[in-house]
Amino acid sequence: MKRIFIVTIFFALLSLTACSTNKSEGNINGIRFYALHSLPPSTTANNKLRIGVGPLEIPRLINRPQIVSRKNQSEINMTETHQWGGSHKEELIQVITDNLSSLLKTESIQQYPWKFSFKPHYQVRINIERFDGELGKNVQLIARWWLLKNNKEILVKRAVINSKTHGNSYSDYVNAQSQALKVFSQQIMRHIK
Repeated sequence: MKRIFIVTIFFALLSLTACSTNKSEGNINGIRFYALHSLPPSTTANNKLRIGVGPLEIPRLINRPQIVSRKNQSEINMTETHQWGGSHKEELIQVITDNLSSLLKTESIQQYPWKFSFKPHYQVRINIERFDGELGKNVQLIARWWLLKNNKEILVKRAVINSKTHGNSYSDYVNAQSQALKVFSQQIMRHIK
């Protein structure tokens, strides 16, 4: 009986040690989690321009927790051990919104659906058609976007952005995606200014 008690305590401590090791490394059960990053906020956000961002559409292929990459043009990888920390779609629109806020130096920016009282000067609707790439090579963002002013469509554009990865890791891959979103946001900003 005493031996069973000691063995049980040993395995309980071993289990706790394994759990604390995984958490301290930023992963759970061997799964690593990632997040896109946006530009730092503008310190001089004094523009009175009101911007509405969305709706944003993304393909079902990338609307999942797993990070999607390509082996080649026709074969994809969906890894269970490298995943988004939250909703990929929500993170995409948040990063674009934050980037535009920083680039246009405005705090008056909201995501779709915004409050009824919010009346944007410009609205940016976005349809991401492709946002993936090959580890260690590059990421490609293909998106169609519409600029509306006072609820009237004034511009339709298609963006094709390639962003090189600077390493072979998933962290490098996610950084390249963040860079592609920065370039995409800069393209939109140039047509709003």
